[in-house]
Amino acid sequence: MAFPALVARLRTFLLGYSGTSLATGLQVVLLPWIAVSLVDLPALQLGWVQASVLLPNLLFLLFGGALADRFDSARVAALSCIGLALCHGFLAFFLLSHLPSLSLLLIYGISLGVFTAFLQPARDNLVQRCARQPRGGSARINESRVQHTVTWMMLAQYGGQAVGMLLASRFDQWGAEVLLLIQVTVLCVAAAFFFSMRHLGPAPQSARQKLPSALVEGFAELKKSRAIFELVLLVGFNGLVHIGVFLVVLPLLAEDYGRGAGYYATLQIAFIAGTVLATVVMLRRGQGNRPGRGVLMCLLYSAALMIAISFGPTPVGLMILCACWGAVAAASAALGKAIVQLLAPEQVRSRIISIYQLSLFGSAAVGALAAGVISEFAAPLSTLWWAGIFSLAAFVLAWFSGALRQLSFHQSEQSEISEH
Repeated sequence: MAFPALVARLRTFLLGYSGTSLATGLQVVLLPWIAVSLVDLPALQLGWVQASVLLPNLLFLLFGGALADRFDSARVAALSCIGLALCHGFLAFFLLSHLPSLSLLLIYGISLGVFTAFLQPARDNLVQRCARQPRGGSARINESRVQHTVTWMMLAQYGGQAVGMLLASRFDQWGAEVLLLIQVTVLCVAAAFFFSMRHLGPAPQSARQKLPSALVEGFAELKKSRAIFELVLLVGFNGLVHIGVFLVVLPLLAEDYGRGAGYYATLQIAFIAGTVLATVVMLRRGQGNRPGRGVLMCLLYSAALMIAISFGPTPVGLMILCACWGAVAAASAALGKAIVQLLAPEQVRSRIISIYQLSLFGSAAVGALAAGVISEFAAPLSTLWWAGIFSLAAFVLAWFSGALRQLSFHQSEQSEISEH
């Protein structure tokens, strides 16, 4: 009797989640391409524009998580979608009669980053609400149902982003204004889906601990586990070197190839296709009992891929390499999140996850700026070469450090995991 209600909840959540992911897929292609093709910004200023979307996470991500813990997550997610829609609508209205400036794009990017920082924790907090037994059933959360919901959520995220990037590939034919209005429409629909979940019960209430004390406790717990500490450092390195390079160098490469916005969107779609393929394979085959070693091998593969791209592949070859890069990135992200879930103590798990995300997003913003500076004085291919070399060096250091390499999970070691 409860199954249809659970399916309805999941469907509503996934429709809202895929809508926000579609808007993100459009944004990933649209914002840098407006900066490159319409405003003709140099590499350094493009780096600032890309970083403007990421930097607000440093300031507002923890506040967004606290807000989602203390108030109804569905309402917070819906209001965040409306805020993002207003940002896109304002830029579309401005483009009808003017060309944007660097300052306007920076304001636009910062606004997107602020609302996204509040959307992410509120949206992800609805996973538990989807997995909860409807009224009249058990109040206990079923763990397998949570995992099932998360799996569908990942597919909705990648699929929505792929559709958004496909739409962005029509930039040259439709123009930026039409694509921005599509974002406005999709986000308003997503807001309606999220808002309809408000009656399904309030989000779990967290302890009313002051934010500084909560942060100190999270960082103190982080130091107790060498493996998690090393993983957070490695995630920060990935954001600094890999995501930063990807955000800045890839549109510059697409511009150098002279194939228009459609080709840049195709590169993004190839990357997303790789993430979907890797996710499906991991769902079928599992992650194994040595996830730390898997994370390290993904770092090695990323280094090899960036060095390969630095040799200047053909347009088709670059698409294939981007798909491989996406597969490696998805595998690394899944393995890293699994390690955090297994090792982090339950009472501070959400705070450690927040630190994990801050390490990724904060370093990605710095990496985008660094990639813009380097690409201003060197060719984009040279930037990729040095990023690959640094990744090889990081792999060697992390491998010989041993914390992640020696990490092993077995069913008979559950007590050891909790003690770790």
